[in-house]
Amino acid sequence: MEQNREEEKELPAPDKDQEIDILPEPKPKEVSEEEIAKEIAMGEEIRKLEAELKREGEKQITPPPLPVDSGDDPIRLYLKEIGLVDLLDVDHEFWLATRVEAIKRFERTRNQHPIAKRGDRSLKATYRALYDELSTHWKHILEDTQDFNFNLPDFLSILEEAQQLQDTWDLRRRSYLRGYLDNGLWSKDEDWDEIARTSFKIFTALYLLPQTVAEGVRNFFEEKGKLPPKRTFARYLPDDTELQVIIDETMFRSHEAQDAIISANLRLVVSIAKRFIGRGSNFEDLIQEGNIGLLRAVHKFDVTRGFKFSTYATWWIRQAITRSIADQARTIRIPVHLLESIQRLMRAQRDLTQKLGREPRSEELALESGFLEPEEVETIKNSLEMKVQLPAELRRKWNRATSKVEQTLHTAEEPMSLESPVGSGDNSQLGDFIEDNDALEPMDAAAREMLREQVHNALAALTDREREVLELRYGLIDGKAHTLEEVGQYFKVTRERIRQIEAKALRKMRHPTRSKDLRDYLG
Repeated sequence: MEQNREEEKELPAPDKDQEIDILPEPKPKEVSEEEIAKEIAMGEEIRKLEAELKREGEKQITPPPLPVDSGDDPIRLYLKEIGLVDLLDVDHEFWLATRVEAIKRFERTRNQHPIAKRGDRSLKATYRALYDELSTHWKHILEDTQDFNFNLPDFLSILEEAQQLQDTWDLRRRSYLRGYLDNGLWSKDEDWDEIARTSFKIFTALYLLPQTVAEGVRNFFEEKGKLPPKRTFARYLPDDTELQVIIDETMFRSHEAQDAIISANLRLVVSIAKRFIGRGSNFEDLIQEGNIGLLRAVHKFDVTRGFKFSTYATWWIRQAITRSIADQARTIRIPVHLLESIQRLMRAQRDLTQKLGREPRSEELALESGFLEPEEVETIKNSLEMKVQLPAELRRKWNRATSKVEQTLHTAEEPMSLESPVGSGDNSQLGDFIEDNDALEPMDAAAREMLREQVHNALAALTDREREVLELRYGLIDGKAHTLEEVGQYFKVTRERIRQIEAKALRKMRHPTRSKDLRDYLG
């Protein structure tokens, strides 16, 4: 089957944490929507979360234990507020997602369709372009359902449901289109997935039609059994002023739909955030980061893949929270790609410990942690088994990988505070047991203190100016010796006069009656 019949620019998929080497820091790897879909399909954790949300649907979410006097705690108030919002059923979710996607579809058509590229950006031109796309998609549906022996959807039922989305809908009513698509093949059969994508494009185009235009299309289809020609459709269109009012209303409904999806899934964020408590970030920050992931999920959600929004959003919420923890939880921040390497090493270390019955060496970890190419690992293992010497280049690569393993393990070590308590007593801290190489021995410290006292006694025999000159010249007060020029500026005399005062003071200090107590310290 022809894929991607409509040319439209897809937004980039999320950057998933990449498992690679330490240096240099790589660019994050782009993850395709197909890879996300595969992970979602295999995600047992997501199914557990959905079951948990279903159980909590009738009750308020409970936060982690807080002090008894926290009646006005903002987290409790927040959880109480979001607990009042009902969860969305699949049909309601489908309709809201249609409102969100439709306005994006309109803008893409307005900017990228050949009519717009020729310079005609009027609203009438955009609606004519939308109808061109609608006609093409309906033609493909007719061909594909016949080629693959699928039932043809009822166009008038799709049109009626799409137009109903412009008003408030009856929640007791089920979605015709979603019921048609959800036949057991959705997200499992590529041919049916293509029909689902095309059907949804038809659905959003019909939703964007003004009611008077939709009425004309309905009457023509009921009478002729086919879509009206393009010229006939163009006659149905009102002027640009009326179309602008309709688009403004459509934009407003899109914003309302986004808010409704977000509000209904805030408790999903809380349920996921609970699982990351105790990893270095407080509960409020986890919720905030999870909400950011939820906003990205609303922006990226593709309802044609057949997933519930909560299933898709779980991936984004979890990614936002784990990245936040990696960036903020540790005292010393570790880049996301390096954190993933650490996690990979920990898994390899655990598996090898169980397999070998001992702690694995760095060389063994390097072979099991993705630091070498698979064929290189296979060559090294075969050489070790056959006791054959490795090629020099491969040996160097193995050595570099081993060094990276050791660096990564060293990076994974948690820093410890010098004020961490040691033992059962409250008075001992880790810093008390660490040697200070700069500290003096007790005998040396006592001798230095006694020398200071003797110098002070000897200086007492000098005049005030002589004592101050020696203290400044030899740094006896602050440990910093000053030049003759600096001391002269301080006393506002010449440097020669300071030299004379210093010489006279030293002669006095050398007198046997004053220097006898100092000679013992001169060795």
